[in-house]
Amino acid sequence: MKRLLSIYLLLFTCFIAYAQLESEGEPMPFQIPPTTYNRTASAFFREVRVDTTQALPTRNRNYVVGQVAAVDFNTQIDGIWETSNNGMRVWRMGVVCPKAASVSVVLNELHIPQGSKIFVYNPRQTHVLGAFGAENQNEQGILPIRPIPGDSLVIEYQEPADCAFQGSFGIERVAHNRRTNTFNVSNTCSPHASWMPELPLQKQAVCMLYIVSSVDSYYGSGCLINNTEGKPYVYTAAHCLTSLEDATRTIFYFNYTVAAQDSTIQGTQECTIAGSVAKAWEESLDMALLELNQMPPKDYRPYLAGWTRAKKPEPPLICIQHPFGDSKKMSYEQQIPLVSNYGGYFPGAITNGWWFISKWEKGVTEKGSSGSPLFDKQGLIIGALSGGSSTCYMPANDYFARLDTAWAHYSEPNRQLAHWLSPNDATLKQLEGKDPYEAENCQRLTHIEKGQPFQADRHSMGYYAGHNKLNHTAFAERYDTPNGGWLYGAYVIPYKGYYNSNAPVYVTVYSGEAKPETALGRVLLRPRDLTCNREGDWGTATKRTWGDKENYLRFTNPIEVPSTFFVGVEIQYNTLGQTDTLALYNTQTQVNNAYYYDGETWNPYSSHRIQPANLSLWIDPVVVSKEKTSIENLPQTPVTVYPNPTSHYVQWAEEQADRFQLYNVQGQCIQTGEGHQVYLQQPGIYLLHLYQQKQPVGVYKVIRL
Repeated sequence: MKRLLSIYLLLFTCFIAYAQLESEGEPMPFQIPPTTYNRTASAFFREVRVDTTQALPTRNRNYVVGQVAAVDFNTQIDGIWETSNNGMRVWRMGVVCPKAASVSVVLNELHIPQGSKIFVYNPRQTHVLGAFGAENQNEQGILPIRPIPGDSLVIEYQEPADCAFQGSFGIERVAHNRRTNTFNVSNTCSPHASWMPELPLQKQAVCMLYIVSSVDSYYGSGCLINNTEGKPYVYTAAHCLTSLEDATRTIFYFNYTVAAQDSTIQGTQECTIAGSVAKAWEESLDMALLELNQMPPKDYRPYLAGWTRAKKPEPPLICIQHPFGDSKKMSYEQQIPLVSNYGGYFPGAITNGWWFISKWEKGVTEKGSSGSPLFDKQGLIIGALSGGSSTCYMPANDYFARLDTAWAHYSEPNRQLAHWLSPNDATLKQLEGKDPYEAENCQRLTHIEKGQPFQADRHSMGYYAGHNKLNHTAFAERYDTPNGGWLYGAYVIPYKGYYNSNAPVYVTVYSGEAKPETALGRVLLRPRDLTCNREGDWGTATKRTWGDKENYLRFTNPIEVPSTFFVGVEIQYNTLGQTDTLALYNTQTQVNNAYYYDGETWNPYSSHRIQPANLSLWIDPVVVSKEKTSIENLPQTPVTVYPNPTSHYVQWAEEQADRFQLYNVQGQCIQTGEGHQVYLQQPGIYLLHLYQQKQPVGVYKVIRL
């Protein structure tokens, strides 16, 4: 292990969770008050109460989860200031919402200098958001913060002694959320988007909205929409905003979908953008167009969905949505939509301004689906959900506000789409979708395929990839790219884990040939709320928010990786003899991709001294290749790949290629290995990349029937 530590000193890469533009940093240690501590009488904690006897309102197909209180706290009057030994000024204040399931806040009048940092966390610091810095400031001075589980949170502001000026900000809204667990709560009759083959790019455009209005907090849906200016516009329903100022107090979640391999694995909620500006809003058309404060970064893999003003859109029609604030779902209709009036009430609703879905063939819409896009046969947006009454028992009667009607029904720019989606040509009939980072396309690589059994395997001495009696301290997964590239982040999917501040967990990136060798970067694994136990006056709760969940880590700066690299997890065994329990999911594969560190050397799992096996660990890197791979730009060497089509395997002569990469039609690398054959897990079309001594020899289309 000494060798590993010395390598880390050569190059240390800090962590950034780009969620809401977070940057590197850690909050100061926070001493939790004893259980007899009276929070309501504290100068530190501010208690915010709402009338919890009131029923939460119904807002069409928005999903209301809490009530919002207007407050007027600020760093000048409230909270406590301290000065650290190095001269850094630290301000902290607590917020308590009795009986809340989660709490979120909206900061206002944000004016802080470069180098300063804001953190928001629960009192035990097991759930930490931030750092937020000067780069988070915008013209509105507003910064919404996503919910923290529990009934209380702490806001911390750090200002180094050498900052250019003394910063300040306020807290204007506190959301007391009664509901916090939205995962797998929607109806099962709507299939998970990640499990369905249709519209792979359009799925990346759909996002979940968390809105903190002046009255309540709620979830809706929306979609990035393409435009001739290439701006990050989100198309949604007007009723998703109670007022135009709600746009600045909205958080947009991208990539929130269950793992394609298993619907019980919760998708990441780290890929967020905070705040937007309303460009167009019209209640009579139930149309809203918002401009995000920034384009989602390339490792979010965003897509600007195309649209059409067709008067008779072609089926099949597909709706992609976030019902009940849940992970992405899909609904299908095989018939041409009917032109209709809205079946409910909108002030001044335009005649025939809606598409009517009389009956879904598969799936439904629910609360939280409001604003979700409806796509036609070509994968182009034709409208956004206003409301309806579909249920799993009666999947009928849903209404989508027509995009073609909202195009230029009104002449004012803030009441139409034309001025924003095509400012120089209002006659444009349709626009295809676009990847805003097409030249540097990010891909999420994985060795865990859908339908492939995976588990946290154990041997007689403990977990394969986790704490065990053999005292293995690091585990890594091998990946290969044709020409190397840049690693932006990694998804880590553990089976279980318990946080111990004395034994933190790190994710490390290595270069190497046959095994990990040189560390290229190292980051603290977050979120850190593996288990949260709170007792006494602080309530009682036990949460496992790390296990069975995709945890996305993003690097401050992309790490340049060679054609062969490794991504791994490093654990520690503390001096008290206590160990965190950590176990990564893994699966048995034809070719070993996984390695473990025994304290002296790296070893492949295929030569494990107790239970050898070819394994792959569930660690998925997000990479931009140095050269975009295509059939056109790779040299072609005659290699016979057979049988093709096939019912199971394809193979080739061993002397012609010694390694392979298998891509699906969406461009995702789903399998990498050595040898002269590959098993195709599911029926479909694949691209098989073959290599001989690390040199590409060809790309071949293979089909499994």
